[in-house]
Amino acid sequence: MRLFEFFIGWRYLKAKKSQGFISFNTLLSIFIVLIGVFILIVVISVMNGFQSQIRDKILDVDSHITISQYSGVDEGKGIRNYEEMLKKIDSIDGVTSTMPFLQGQGLFRFRSYISPVMLRGVGQKDSIPEDVTKFITEGKKEFTSSRTVFIGEEMALNYNISIGDVIELIVPKGRLTAREGVQPGMGRFKVIGFFKTGYYDFDTRLVIMSLPAAQGLYSVGDIVWGIGVKIKDIYSMNRISRLIQAKVGWEYQTLTAEQQNQNLFYALKLEKLIMTIILFLVIISAAFTIMGTLVMVVMEKRKAIGVLKAMGARPLSIMIIFVLEGFFIGIIGSFLGVIFGLATALNLEAIIRWIESSINNIMGLMYSVLDLGMYQPVSLVPSSVYYIDTIPAQIDPQFVVFIAIFAVFIATVAAIFPSWHASRLHPVETIRYE
Repeated sequence: MRLFEFFIGWRYLKAKKSQGFISFNTLLSIFIVLIGVFILIVVISVMNGFQSQIRDKILDVDSHITISQYSGVDEGKGIRNYEEMLKKIDSIDGVTSTMPFLQGQGLFRFRSYISPVMLRGVGQKDSIPEDVTKFITEGKKEFTSSRTVFIGEEMALNYNISIGDVIELIVPKGRLTAREGVQPGMGRFKVIGFFKTGYYDFDTRLVIMSLPAAQGLYSVGDIVWGIGVKIKDIYSMNRISRLIQAKVGWEYQTLTAEQQNQNLFYALKLEKLIMTIILFLVIISAAFTIMGTLVMVVMEKRKAIGVLKAMGARPLSIMIIFVLEGFFIGIIGSFLGVIFGLATALNLEAIIRWIESSINNIMGLMYSVLDLGMYQPVSLVPSSVYYIDTIPAQIDPQFVVFIAIFAVFIATVAAIFPSWHASRLHPVETIRYE
């Protein structure tokens, strides 16, 4: 490529004063590429951050690896030799802690409220695992008796429960029989503290009690239904899971946190894929605008093309000139899209909060002026829907580079047909009718 082709291709981005519409279409093409790149970076960064934050919360609250028996708890079975199994698991390199637990579904009753809850028995009366105590925000950090429990802050807020209140828990226990059905286990427990994990499903439904209290409530004796394992490197979960499986034997199953929550993670990945495809179509739609713009530029520059050919310019040079115009449109649009996209993704939390505050201020003022009653502030990211109380954004540099390159590629490809048409113009005919 010679310098004159580069210079003319850049010059053709601008139009004559009398033909400003061509210039407008060039700006429109750049703007569409910019918007496509901008939206892709912001949306995918938020979805990456959302997926990562959900994953981190689950891994922080729940075990990285869980060992349990294949047979169901409805048959009254669990892990009886769990003390011996704990020693085997602790000997594996990379394991940081092990925690036997008993977990199941039940009903919670407080005053006139009845709701399904998830019960988890961990630790002893005088010792609570550190993985639990780090989430306790209010109250004591140990079980004061076998009839004390911790509940989530959100659950306490939803049912107006205070520390010191007594709640009733009802669970199924024993074997299922045709004559008597399942006999329920019932118990009254005192709330001695609140916890906050940041994961909405846990904070509104989880009740934590000591392991002996859970064993007594379910009447299962000295057994546990699973052993939770925490490891140093979460990226080696699958490898360590296989090592644990080999240690404990195939009578038990080992599941990683991602396997236990595979439906959630699959839904997040599928949603991300669909959104990526849809947003890539925005960039592809810019290709048609670029193609239309260059067709009009070719029509405008017919005389100039004829003069260039008469002066000895080859068809390939003419084609390169107009392909370069599409390339420049892609470069400018991608560059601006990356700049604005990264700036927005890095400051998204502040931007959303500002928009939220502006909406609430305006609507609050309107309600007050028009006397419409009490205005309920809106939340653009309600934690009850999205499981999070902040707006995460995690930028993937490789994906940003890929988006920018793809946008430039599409813009360049879109210029090939108009450029090929321009290269086929005959110089005599183009000059004769001008």
